[in-house]
Amino acid sequence: MADSSLYLVKLQFKPEALGAGSMVLQLAVNPSTGTINGAAEGHILEGTQHSPRFTGSGSGHLHATGLGTSTKVAALTGNAVVSFPPPAIGSYQTNFTASFSVDNNWSGTGSFSVGDNTYACQVSMID
Repeated sequence: MADSSLYLVKLQFKPEALGAGSMVLQLAVNPSTGTINGAAEGHILEGTQHSPRFTGSGSGHLHATGLGTSTKVAALTGNAVVSFPPPAIGSYQTNFTASFSVDNNWSGTGSFSVGDNTYACQVSMID
């Protein structure tokens, strides 16, 4: 019988374009149900002098593909709070989504959206 214990994964989403957003996504994975729950934090419009930060949470599903090097695909949805540093102080709540396709080492490609901002990224596991 395979071990189906809950486990944690921390992923870094690095932008493909210079000056785009980035995030770190911490996931709790339940392999017996395929469900994932996560917490995200990052920047949108990175590269600006005062780039907004966001924190978010979401849930979704992880699926095994059995297709070549892309062995896992996942998507989660939830909400995020975007905060502006001085001089433009303030925050707002918006939609948050993330999706990715990775290999057995949790490396691959993905994207995330915070409100109307969507960023294509390289995805990798971090310690």
